[in-house]
Amino acid sequence: MHHLTLLRAMLRALRVVARPHAVSVSRARGLTRRASSASSATTTTTVLAPYVELIERIGNGHRTRPLAVCIGWFGAEVRYVRKYAEMYVDASCDALVIAPPSAATLVPSVADAYAGAVARATRDVAEKRDVILHVSSNGGFIFGGTMMLRENMTLFDRVRGVVFDCAPGDLRPDIIARAMTAVVRGASATNAPAPRVLDALAATLLETKYIQDRLRIIDEAWGKVDGASMPADDASLMNCPTMFIYSEADVLISPREIESFARTREKKTGREVKMRKFDTAAHCEIGRDHYVEYKAHVRDFVSSIFD
Repeated sequence: MHHLTLLRAMLRALRVVARPHAVSVSRARGLTRRASSASSATTTTTVLAPYVELIERIGNGHRTRPLAVCIGWFGAEVRYVRKYAEMYVDASCDALVIAPPSAATLVPSVADAYAGAVARATRDVAEKRDVILHVSSNGGFIFGGTMMLRENMTLFDRVRGVVFDCAPGDLRPDIIARAMTAVVRGASATNAPAPRVLDALAATLLETKYIQDRLRIIDEAWGKVDGASMPADDASLMNCPTMFIYSEADVLISPREIESFARTREKKTGREVKMRKFDTAAHCEIGRDHYVEYKAHVRDFVSSIFD
């Protein structure tokens, strides 16, 4: 199936046509949020591109603080990803919120176009800054990998730590279909079978060669599988501390698959890997259900790198 046909089918099935961008870039420049229940810091929030926000602490250290780059899960809304970014702001970082549109996760041509827009919008913000990369679920893992493949992506020049939230897992049609179902219904992912139209679409997506090739290259870039997409001596992403936050109750991504990748990463990097497992939280809902503990893990991880 041609990639444009795939894209149209995906958009029809998910009913995710361009989500209306509520605040224009020009109007959002300089928008200031005072201390909120989510963040104790006084910040400015600037919309850099569709579904991309920069949250900066007001005060000394402008554009010299560590930058947390928070990439949301499949179908995530900016407001939900922002809650995680604000945890890093409270840990004395600035933060980028990236909530890729659903099609920018699984359709390579759309992913490349959106990654290009993110690269242009964030180039000046990320230049010469230490970065902590926070990716959520397979959606964040895939789009993060897409950005890694871009030669002009300055966000990844100085990565000092990586946090994986409920990621990564092995992609199968049922996982994609149930993730799509959760997006459509605005609810948590479950073990219940997805509608047949989404099962069929997910299977078609994963059977498409150019999507298979892209997913393999992304896995290689992350070091999930062996390959030549990322040099073995690349110190930006591979040779840095890592933290995995995941749940035994996750019905979408197996905790055993996450633990397997953690062991692979630890072996390849020789760097510390922190495992933070919860028992009861649903997929990508640990930060909501266990906010205080999750935030403490984020603070401790940032402190272990920069203090």
